[in-house]
Amino acid sequence: MKEKFLKILPYSGYVLFVGLGLLVFFVAAFLVVVVRTKEEQKVMMPYVIGKNYIEVHNELQRLQLKVRLETQRIPEKTDGIILAQSIDPGKEVEAGSKLYLTVNIGFDRVTIPDVKGQDLKRAKAILEKVLSGEVYVPLQIGGITYVPAVGDEPADTIIDQIPAPGKETHSGEKIYLLVTEPNTEKKSTQSLNEPLDSTKFVGTPVPFVVDFLQRKKIPYLLKEATKPEFREDHGLVSSFELKQTGAEVGAFFLKPSETFVQDYEFLEYEVDDDDLYSAKLEFTKPGEDTQIEKEIFTNQKLKEDEPVRFLIHRAGNVKVTLFGKETGVAKVWKLKGTY
Repeated sequence: MKEKFLKILPYSGYVLFVGLGLLVFFVAAFLVVVVRTKEEQKVMMPYVIGKNYIEVHNELQRLQLKVRLETQRIPEKTDGIILAQSIDPGKEVEAGSKLYLTVNIGFDRVTIPDVKGQDLKRAKAILEKVLSGEVYVPLQIGGITYVPAVGDEPADTIIDQIPAPGKETHSGEKIYLLVTEPNTEKKSTQSLNEPLDSTKFVGTPVPFVVDFLQRKKIPYLLKEATKPEFREDHGLVSSFELKQTGAEVGAFFLKPSETFVQDYEFLEYEVDDDDLYSAKLEFTKPGEDTQIEKEIFTNQKLKEDEPVRFLIHRAGNVKVTLFGKETGVAKVWKLKGTY
């Protein structure tokens, strides 16, 4: 028995040595993971004072900071500018820390009125006096886009607006109007005979220009979107060129935040087959159940792997369907108007 024990003893020492080695390895690995995890939970607080909150919103979300907004009104300063931050710039804090930001309200808060269906003169009068609290303030018209009337649409009447009615915003936000052309013989003759003035579309909301081109039965392609110098140009036409094959439209676009109830969306897809493609937009107005359909792309020839692009304004739930004449549904986008 003693001899047998002596034979086993060297092996037990070896096993003990290996076991201790594995234990040390796992303890060291565990400590490394703990240290790294702790380090990953630390984030460096950026300097955001003087920046617009919209510009830094996504970055602060990426840092997993829980942002709480407080407001202060300094009329001479830009609306949305951050005036103060509760965590000093450069300080290391844990992810998930609360960050209090003081944001300037440089404009009066308003609710965008519904001017669709109004004649242009009446719409302008409504926008001149929009209720903000207990006072009336004016809303600035960013631009008016005229389009030919279709069906029983009355002349010189608002048929669409951006922002959509009901949006809670400030009095500094511009409102864009889509209006049917005045019903005069002179205007109709000019519309038919005069060459299209491409420059008038620059600075106009892309969806309004698309509406104009659809009504005129002018084919178009949207080019890749570019980042604007100023956020105010987001969603507007950056360039417009009319060629023999149709219109080429450039657009300014910034990726929207998911917290925005209304914003522009840029959609892109490479088609799988040669075909004639069309696209329809289906949406419900905010606060309503009625669904509206609108064609935004009609029987345009696209080759395999050719990209097709759309820039739409999302207000309410929106569905965009791209389909080929022979090949059927190619792509469906479903976008939510509320988050």
